[in-house]
Amino acid sequence: MRVRLTKTRWLVIMVAALSAAGLLGWWYVHERHDHDQPADHDQAPHADKKEPEAAPPGQVKLTPEAVQQAKIETAPVVLGPLDNRVLFTGELVFNEERLAKIRSRVPGRVLQIVADYGQAVKPGDVLAIIDSVELGQAQMASRQAAARFNAAQKAYDRARQLYEGKAISRAELQERQARLEVERADLDHAQNRLRLLGSSGVAPASLPKGSRSGAKTLFTGGSGAIFALRTPIAGRVVDRKVTPGLVVKEDEGLFTVADTSALWCFVHIPEKDLPLVNAGSQATITVSSLSQEEFPGRVDFLADMVDKATRTVRARVRVNNPDNRLKAGMFANIAVRVGQRTVLSVPETAVLAANGELFVFVEMAPRTYQKHLIKTGVKGGGRVEVIEGLKADEPVVVQGGFTLKSELEKGVSRGGLGGGMGHAH
Repeated sequence: MRVRLTKTRWLVIMVAALSAAGLLGWWYVHERHDHDQPADHDQAPHADKKEPEAAPPGQVKLTPEAVQQAKIETAPVVLGPLDNRVLFTGELVFNEERLAKIRSRVPGRVLQIVADYGQAVKPGDVLAIIDSVELGQAQMASRQAAARFNAAQKAYDRARQLYEGKAISRAELQERQARLEVERADLDHAQNRLRLLGSSGVAPASLPKGSRSGAKTLFTGGSGAIFALRTPIAGRVVDRKVTPGLVVKEDEGLFTVADTSALWCFVHIPEKDLPLVNAGSQATITVSSLSQEEFPGRVDFLADMVDKATRTVRARVRVNNPDNRLKAGMFANIAVRVGQRTVLSVPETAVLAANGELFVFVEMAPRTYQKHLIKTGVKGGGRVEVIEGLKADEPVVVQGGFTLKSELEKGVSRGGLGGGMGHAH
């Protein structure tokens, strides 16, 4: 009886376990279905969404804030007159009419340098103080000649009085007169020699303050013949080849003074361009270090001979340099104006360059800018001729273009900025 009861119990337990397992499986399947079903519904709308369209190649879009920050400005492409020019190259030099290479007329020793590099000077200003033995000898000879002349003058005056009183003969009076003429000639010779040496006896008051006292302090045993080396023109000290204590020779170049307010530029004009250029033609000078600036000039000399080797004619352009921004020795580009013609043009600030290409940005819509490749011609008056790539009245960016160029090169959106890579024509 106990055995039957045990078998029945185990049978009930097994049936209950199987039932529980079935219920658990059904619950698991039902819950998984309910969980996955919303996901299918959520994914369907995303499957129908389209990716945002990429900006066209070469286009940059900005937010209003970015436009204000970049200070974007535009100007229309202009169809109008532009100077027609022929281009040459040359080198700037000092104006030789306003240049002085100052040499010492006497040998001696430099006691003091008065004018330094770049110092502005006026005609007669002292550049250096030189102690010269030769000048001292010349001054001594002049004083001696003056003394002899004064003595001869007094002797002649006394002889004339005596002759008038019949105390001496006419022959003796003539002898005194001849002696006076000889002494006068010696005095003139001594004074002329002083003038040729550049001095007629420099008084201490004519030297710069402290020059004589400074000279005596620096050097002892001087001859006392102080020579003041002076500039004959106004300008600036552009070169100096002396130092205190240096012994200099006669006619040795010591200083160069130049008026840099106007420079010369020599150019060689090909024979084929001679009909276009005349003395008096207006010109514009630019240099690489100041590429955004133009300096007005004028052709003031055209040679009368063609060089047989180069088949060119030498010409000179005079250019004003009031602010001293141009320097002698600079290589320059010279554009000579030869008339006008009607062309498309944009401001120079609108033209950008990258990878050997020239381009501008055109405003296609508010805050939307498109890159346009262009070909350029001559420049003049701050404008550039556009041969290809633009049409009249198209609004081109004249300020803030570098910001657009930077964003275009990034090719990604950042802080409200956007752009695409590529070119537009």
